[in-house]
Amino acid sequence: MPFPLTDEQRKIVDDRGGELLVSAAAGSGKTRVLVERLLDRVTREGIDIDRFLVITYTKAAAAELRGRIAQELSDRLAQTPNDRHLRRQTTLVYKAQISTIHAFCAALLRESGHLLDLDPDFRLCDKGESDVLMAQVLEDVLDRRYEGLTEDSPFAQLVDTMSAGRDDSRLAEIVVVIFRQVQSHPAPARWLEGQKGLWELADVSDLGQTFWGGLLLEDAKRQARACRERLLEALELCQTDELLQVNYAPSLSASLEGLEGLIQETTWDGARARLPIPFPDAGQKRKRTLALSPFQAEEAIQTKERVKAVRARCKKNMERVAEAFDGDTAAHLEELALSQPAVHALMDLVLDFQAAFSREKARRGLVDFSDLEHFAVRLLTGEDGAPTPLAKVWEGRYEEVLVDEYQDTNQVQNAIFNAISGQGRKLFQVGDVKQ
Repeated sequence: MPFPLTDEQRKIVDDRGGELLVSAAAGSGKTRVLVERLLDRVTREGIDIDRFLVITYTKAAAAELRGRIAQELSDRLAQTPNDRHLRRQTTLVYKAQISTIHAFCAALLRESGHLLDLDPDFRLCDKGESDVLMAQVLEDVLDRRYEGLTEDSPFAQLVDTMSAGRDDSRLAEIVVVIFRQVQSHPAPARWLEGQKGLWELADVSDLGQTFWGGLLLEDAKRQARACRERLLEALELCQTDELLQVNYAPSLSASLEGLEGLIQETTWDGARARLPIPFPDAGQKRKRTLALSPFQAEEAIQTKERVKAVRARCKKNMERVAEAFDGDTAAHLEELALSQPAVHALMDLVLDFQAAFSREKARRGLVDFSDLEHFAVRLLTGEDGAPTPLAKVWEGRYEEVLVDEYQDTNQVQNAIFNAISGQGRKLFQVGDVKQ
């Protein structure tokens, strides 16, 4: 029997308008909806189940999902035993592509890896083996760098910055951390080269023009806009009480004026001049012109506490913002210029290590989990990110690509899904984006 669905879930199952992302909390039935959508298309539209690609994120989850789908097909067949299409699906479900993303990528590479000069008999290495090989390759790369070390080279500055005495373990650790983190990008080497470009500061006249200064400036203005909204609400509450109007309204108005000025600023130094935002002390008037009833008095106390809480929260938030603007453009640019050679050397070192690690794995016929994804991206997307002819062949094999646990995906996996789903046109994803 089909799952009983809510009206909202039924709309999701029936939707055929293109790419669809369903976000809901854990335990809300996301996977259940994915299964029901798949079976709905199989039974109502007469599509064979092996015309769908279903991706989840562990082997155990994939096996459980396949078993769940197979059981549901059997249950439905029991209701209509003469349904030849359903009977066929109970067999096809065991050859349907219901797997992890890495299993899908491995299948793609076994079939088409020759286009990348990849031996189809490659061996998948686990994390332990990969870590050992990584340490060996990094040691060799560092040894070669030390052999050509000159006193005033960027690499020497990097070593002086990152190493403690004769111990370079901290430098090696940072290289590995950066290498692992950039694997979430579809083109790690290109991304690293782009990071080097961010340190070209010759034409920068204000720190807000840099990537980092721009982020801090935009965050400061975002925080200021949020505080402005809360303080405007608090100021409106002040109109309901005589003492709040006298004691708190002037302070709130001064803070709002400061926030508005910060929001209008477009430069780092201009924003820095606006900080810290003023939060003048509240007044101390206690006597009212008119006495309040007990109910009114209690309500006035509660309103005052709300206003005080909003003001205190905004003050704390904007003090944190001010801490980030601890120097003017000239001081920061001087520090960045001094750091530039070491940063470039670090990016070059990571690039050298990545290339050497790839060569050693290729020599041994090894592929790790990250390689599976990146080789798949190279096969399925061009330099501009557009799907390759091979991607369109794989797209033609599937009526829809269904992805469970979407929150666990990265940019590389998203590029793969996009390439084989008509650039998202045939993509259905479920997950909890708040995780």
